[in-house]
Amino acid sequence: MQSLFVYCALAVAAVWVTGLASAADYKLKNGTSLSGEAIGPNDKSVIIKTADGKLSPRTPWADFSQEALKEFAKNPKVRQFVELLIEDATPPGGGTAAETIVPDIAVPKRPPAKWSEVKDKPELPLKPGLIGGMFTTGVGWFSLVMMYAGVVYAGYEVANYRRRPKQLVMGLSAIPCLGFFAPIAFLCLPEVKSEIEAKPNAVELATALAKEEPKPEPKPMPGKKKSGGGLTLVSKKAEEGGNADPAVPEPGAASPAEAAPSPVKAPAAPALQSAVYRKGEVNINKRFIETKFAGFFKSIPVPPERDMWLVWVTATGGEYWSKRVVSISQTEVVVKCPQEGGGSLDQTMQLIEITEIHLRPQEG
Repeated sequence: MQSLFVYCALAVAAVWVTGLASAADYKLKNGTSLSGEAIGPNDKSVIIKTADGKLSPRTPWADFSQEALKEFAKNPKVRQFVELLIEDATPPGGGTAAETIVPDIAVPKRPPAKWSEVKDKPELPLKPGLIGGMFTTGVGWFSLVMMYAGVVYAGYEVANYRRRPKQLVMGLSAIPCLGFFAPIAFLCLPEVKSEIEAKPNAVELATALAKEEPKPEPKPMPGKKKSGGGLTLVSKKAEEGGNADPAVPEPGAASPAEAAPSPVKAPAAPALQSAVYRKGEVNINKRFIETKFAGFFKSIPVPPERDMWLVWVTATGGEYWSKRVVSISQTEVVVKCPQEGGGSLDQTMQLIEITEIHLRPQEG
């Protein structure tokens, strides 16, 4: 029991001696000082515990003097926070840090370069202008040839579009300088219609004949008055044995208009012939199809379109047989294709993909 009491007394004495050893006076920049043990240090401040056990408020490191910071550095637990704040009294080279002189390093001057003349030095070619470069360089000649070929090809496309002789348009386009205006001139000219397109279709022919239908002549009077007041019968010539005027009926006879119906009848639609319309020979577009195949747009086809097939051949190899055109726009056409098992199927085709249109009679 006595030994335990001795050990406790020694431990208390050791702690008291350690506290006295760690306790010190720390001067502040304002002239005051704090005495005690530094506890709870961090990067910004520290707490001083006095001998009587009281704790001071946290004091920033910047408020302590250099002597206090050096005193803090003696404590291994606090050294890492204050060692960067301690300023050396004298720099290694002597004098203050503000008076440190950096010696100038003498850099030897490089002698100026000397240019020497090169013997047999090739001269740079003169840079030609735009026009001169077109005729003196390989790239210029290549550009001229491509422009010339482009103008001739433009003449070929314009000839196909306006249905003009290709030899004529391409020949005029091949004329140097002036050939550039040949495709433009032919493009401004109207399109030439083929013989088939120039012929009126059944609807146009019936409309024209209906407008030209003669009107029935007025019924002639049996006699007319002369200037002298006498009356002469029109049928007198027939009584004398002559031929009567066929336009003037005899008295009591029925007029031709009453005897028989009018001989003027609506003309029968001309029979359609087999034909093939190929892209390049004709311009297959919305206007061409509406003009050439107007009878196929009817809901119920009538002769002669009822006895004909429209065969559409596309660039992808498709072949569609139809009896009626359902609808058409600037880019596509929809046709009704009969099926083998009965019924029909609406097929949509792009106008740009149609290469041929065949008009074939129905067999059997």
